[in-house]
Amino acid sequence: MERIASPFSFGSMIDRVNCEGRRVLVKEEAKRRIKLGCAAAGALVAAVLIATCPIPGLSYQATAVLGILIMAIVWWITGVLPEFVTAVVMAVLFVVVAGISVGATFSTFASSTWWLLLSAFTLGVGMKTSGLMRRIALAIVRKFPRTFRCQVIAQLVTGTVLGPLIPSLAVKGAMLAPLAMSIGDELGYERQGKRATGLFAAMLVGIRTVAPTIVSASVTGYALMATLPADVQEQFNMASWFVAALPWLVVVLALNYFLIMGMYGRGEKAGSGSETVGAPGNAQSLKQSSLRCGTRFVGAAECADSRRGEAESSVAEPSRGGTDLSDSQPGSDELGPLSAVEKRMLAIILVTVVLWATEPFHHISAMAVGLAALVFMFVLKVIDVPAFKSGVNWTSLLFIGIALGLGSVFAEAGLNDWVMQTCGPAFQALAGNPYLLVLGIGVITVVLRFLIVSEVAYLNLLMAFLVPMAASVGVNPWVLGFSAYALVIAWFAKYQSPIYLAAFYAVDGKMAKHSELAKYCGVYLATCLAGLVVCVPYWQWMGLL
Repeated sequence: MERIASPFSFGSMIDRVNCEGRRVLVKEEAKRRIKLGCAAAGALVAAVLIATCPIPGLSYQATAVLGILIMAIVWWITGVLPEFVTAVVMAVLFVVVAGISVGATFSTFASSTWWLLLSAFTLGVGMKTSGLMRRIALAIVRKFPRTFRCQVIAQLVTGTVLGPLIPSLAVKGAMLAPLAMSIGDELGYERQGKRATGLFAAMLVGIRTVAPTIVSASVTGYALMATLPADVQEQFNMASWFVAALPWLVVVLALNYFLIMGMYGRGEKAGSGSETVGAPGNAQSLKQSSLRCGTRFVGAAECADSRRGEAESSVAEPSRGGTDLSDSQPGSDELGPLSAVEKRMLAIILVTVVLWATEPFHHISAMAVGLAALVFMFVLKVIDVPAFKSGVNWTSLLFIGIALGLGSVFAEAGLNDWVMQTCGPAFQALAGNPYLLVLGIGVITVVLRFLIVSEVAYLNLLMAFLVPMAASVGVNPWVLGFSAYALVIAWFAKYQSPIYLAAFYAVDGKMAKHSELAKYCGVYLATCLAGLVVCVPYWQWMGLL
């Protein structure tokens, strides 16, 4: 008797698998061709600019720098090469093709900023491997109700309160981003999901928003203060500066809270975004959790696997007095007393933060304090060499070092001066209306920050132009400087913001996708502009406008 072939027969299953495999290969080949096309297009744009030099007022060197940067941005967006490899290609072309000095191209690696970030990243490794990070995360979770709403508030409050204590925004980002991801993991939020992205955005907003309102919250504030005339500096001490900026701070924080709740607080499935620690469906998040290598002192290989999301609940032998949680439920609040290694790490982090906060009094650089903390973590056996090698994101530090050097490259090429001279008439046209003036400065700042990478350099150049103009139109130059400072942060492109780079790569880019965070950057900057609008009548009442 002849059998009728079933559509669910073994042969048909093989055919479907082969067909699906061919589809995957076709898609991968299409992606590869698109990447190659983008690589060629970016290189072609750079070559045309360098060969024809069509931009009036720019030298060959400046035009070559712009062309190479455009190529690098296209490659970064399309993922032609790993980000740090594209950065290295860009740096080499700056030197070989544009004639930029090696010292300017790689200036960040000789600066305190890069070494400070290295120490901050290492502190994060120590916090994880000792188990202290997980303990702090659970303490925050217990302090605030285990809802997305309350955890967003916790992130905003934490960043705002810590803001004045540490003058480096990048360091705060590198320290608090792993903590935010740990909290998200404990609450079962899917990494790169809506709620994890919302927590990251709240962390970033909390750290950054307080910076323009308190001088000590960022070195940029001190740099801006130095650009003001002596009589204005006497008028704006730390207290009066905060009072003048307070409405902006309140408006921006409030708007961002509601926007984060509206954009990320709903719609995620309970299996990946459960509000309750240890809830069903939390297994994926717990497998990924960076804190699983933080509950004990684990070997370098296991930590590396955990950070890649490949560890499958592996068990390591406890060492150095690390807390043993093998018998407890994932996400349990019962961590027991502080272990010896946790106590040592806690002492290191407390001393480090206190010394960073009191730098104006003892004048020991933040970099020296951070590197001393790094040494003590080795001396006190909080971390070892394998954990240091695998725990610190070296490719990210390489990318950050080259990206932050763009400020020096642009300065040597003369691009900064050209940008300000080109945009000078636009500033003058805005002087007649206070609302247009503050909004115009903010919008122009957002645009120019794509070209003038250093926040400090941008504010110095801007204020050199705006201070004389302020005197001629009867506006206090502090208002103009603050309007620029309020919008000087942007992370549409990663190279624009040291704080964003530090926070994003402190968690290896695993907490939130850059594409989603870049969208939120536009939302955040819009709230900053709204804050400026609210401040106009307040500043008029104070006699500043």
